[in-house]
Amino acid sequence: MMKYFYLFIFSILFTSCQNEEFFEQVEDNTSLSSQSELSDLISRLTQNPTAFDDFIDKSNSLSLEFPFEVTINSETSFNINKFSDYELLISELSTLTEDYSVSISFPVEVSLPNYEFITLQNQSKFNALIASVEGSSEITCLTYDFPIEINIFKTENSVSTRRSIRNEAQFYNLIKNLKQNNGFYEILYPISISIDGESQSISSNTDLNTAIQNLDEDCFNPSFLTNKFSRLNRFVEFINSGEFRIANYITDTGENETLDYEDFRFTFNPNNSISVENIATGESFSGHWEIEIDDDELVFDLDFDGNDILDNLNDDWIIEGFANPIRILLKDDHNAGENTTLIFEKI
Repeated sequence: MMKYFYLFIFSILFTSCQNEEFFEQVEDNTSLSSQSELSDLISRLTQNPTAFDDFIDKSNSLSLEFPFEVTINSETSFNINKFSDYELLISELSTLTEDYSVSISFPVEVSLPNYEFITLQNQSKFNALIASVEGSSEITCLTYDFPIEINIFKTENSVSTRRSIRNEAQFYNLIKNLKQNNGFYEILYPISISIDGESQSISSNTDLNTAIQNLDEDCFNPSFLTNKFSRLNRFVEFINSGEFRIANYITDTGENETLDYEDFRFTFNPNNSISVENIATGESFSGHWEIEIDDDELVFDLDFDGNDILDNLNDDWIIEGFANPIRILLKDDHNAGENTTLIFEKI
């Protein structure tokens, strides 16, 4: 009997040591707990988008699927068949006081953060679903280049299985399912991501966490009804608060001319003037900047004087992103389908 008792104790100790070794391995290597902060950030990035229509459904737990119909103040109806129809609705709402109502016509199809689709027949079913689904706080602006290879660990025997993740829905639901059992997984780096159209190579969990944390503030608040004038003001504050250099300039023909500007330093003054210095020659130049909202986009107008190289930058530039954490990413307003890219970096 004593022999079996010792064997039982040894079995427990062996299993305990094995689990301890597993968790040390998870902690020391590139593995992640499904309960970790980075896993939460990944889930917010890969979830089905639900925030953009919050001004209609008053919930970040679901999104309305096209087509659907809404009525403002029981009077004016709008058919929403595509994303551009939201702008017509927002334009109408912007003319009203804050005390307005938006009602949804039923039945309506909705989708949840886990990409599940449900058809709801009435307002009561709609309210019940919202109450039963945990709210989400999605993050935008960063996308993964799939497929991504992932190892999934089984804590009971330290064995891992390999999975190829081919889209955001698979990634989101993988982490969601692992959370139910406090599971662990490992991203097989390097992976490739894109932020505001700019590709980056990620080599570790630390790199990925840094890339997410440095996203523009608007990426954490992806509502269509976000105050665009607030974003404009934040951009002005950003460019007025330091000196910049050109980190990247790709012409409309795809040529990289960044080196032509390596000695230029730019200061965007509050009076809309631009002070430019060539630190190699000591020469000074000037210019003028303006910013406006055009067709729902922030446009940065640059106009330089007295230098042929700087004249190449004269254009209306679409602001693709800024302050993530020190860069301004611009695209040529007249060549949206071309390669023209201009990136200012705060020094």
